[in-house]
Parts: sequence; structure tokens; C-alpha cells
Amino acid sequence: MSEDFFIAISLGWLILFFFWFFILFFIYFRRPPNSKLSFKLFYYSLLGFIFVYLIILFIFMPIRLFQ
Repeated sequence: MSEDFFIAISLGWLILFFFWFFILFFIYFRRPPNSKLSFKLFYYSLLGFIFVYLIILFIFMPIRLFQ
């Protein structure tokens, strides 16, 4: 049961990361007139997303390993 939950969380965050990256990439290179998205904000947003994803992986990885 917890392995299924781990796979679902990982897959969900991977799909969310794909769409988040696509949206940021589109906004950054399209440059709408009122956009305040700089490369620094683009970079920090992706870095923060990856950081949270790694935290989730390290929290659930021991649960998966010790079963």
C-alpha cells in the first residue's frame, strides 16, 4: 500500500514538474508585456520545485526500503 502511494506521489510530482516547466518556459520566452518573470525567478522557481521534490523522495524512500 505505501509503495503504491510512493509511486503515485512521485508520478504526480513528475507530471506537475513537467507542466510547471512548460508554463515557465513559455512565459519566459514569450515575454508578455506585464510579465515580471526574470531568469533569476525562473531559475529559483525550478530550483525550489526540485528541492521540494527531493525532500518528498527522501521522506518516503526509507518507508519503501524497509518493507
